[in-house]
Amino acid sequence: MPELLLVGAGHAHLHLIAHAADLVAAGYRVRVLAPPSFDYSGVASATAAGSLPASTGRIDIRALCALQPVDLVEATLVDLDVPGQVATTSTGETLSYDVLSFNVGSVVDTRDLPVDDQVLRVKPLSDLAELSARLEAVPGATVTVIGGGSTGLELATHLSVRPGVARVRLVEAGPTIGADLPAGARRRLVRLLARRGVEVLTNTSVREITGREVLLDSGPLPHDVALLATGLAAPPLLQRVGVGGTHGVPVTATLQHVDHPEIYAGGDCAHFTPQPLPRVGVHGVRQGPVLLASLLARAGGDPLPTYTPPARSLSVLDLGGGVGLAVRGRWWWYGAAALRLKERIDIRWLDKYRSAGTP
Repeated sequence: MPELLLVGAGHAHLHLIAHAADLVAAGYRVRVLAPPSFDYSGVASATAAGSLPASTGRIDIRALCALQPVDLVEATLVDLDVPGQVATTSTGETLSYDVLSFNVGSVVDTRDLPVDDQVLRVKPLSDLAELSARLEAVPGATVTVIGGGSTGLELATHLSVRPGVARVRLVEAGPTIGADLPAGARRRLVRLLARRGVEVLTNTSVREITGREVLLDSGPLPHDVALLATGLAAPPLLQRVGVGGTHGVPVTATLQHVDHPEIYAGGDCAHFTPQPLPRVGVHGVRQGPVLLASLLARAGGDPLPTYTPPARSLSVLDLGGGVGLAVRGRWWWYGAAALRLKERIDIRWLDKYRSAGTP
């Protein structure tokens, strides 16, 4: 039986795990190398800020794998012998493979910015999960969020309505917050942030972030907690094991490595070479079925399918206080209805994998 090793249990691999019976029927032995749980990024800002319980976006990978024909190795990848096709885990175990797939997410890119270890990053999500405990330890906290993109906006707006947070500051290097949003949506967010008392600093370059202050050209900005929500990069692991760089694992439209066709990658850790893709969950979700179809076609000797990114996709921000912002292309709408739509989408997606791990 060809050995299929899935490294990570992100959006795309969850689809493979839930359909493992199809892979086994095609002749594969399936192993998953991942931690025992997965936290869904779609509710990460709300859970980190304490607006939702921490368990809201958690999927029990151990339970899901126990009811599927897969072997779960509860560890992480630390080394890879690409020519020999052998992976080494954090527990010292070696796993041989015939086909390997990466779905290990992303991290905040700090290559050009000195950042203290006390500063919380929005990725990986295990780092962001510490936020609520940090805030509870400092009543009346001042929080600085660095980065005015979607995640930074969600965190700033949630923290602005969290009891016990005295001051929220949002720092953006560019001329505007929400640069990828329609102009009308940006104006609506500016009004919301002003109404909630969030201090917004645009055109502001950060030189360094310590545990106590953000250093700007104009001087220091003190804080109790800092959150780094700037650009994302692929995990350094990929470069260390020789399969990619800061952009990720370079893959073709078939989601195969450009030089190693036995290696696949999906989601944030993949560098889709046909065209640049933003690091958003929709691609990992949509690549899951393509990965499954490709692995089945590979086993049968059939032509491999390709991934075609959607021209537009729906994105909904949870802005705290019972309101959301939904965006699709140039269309947008704000309010409670947008948040209810997001909640339905999130619950439906999470329940699909929770039910797959329920007897």
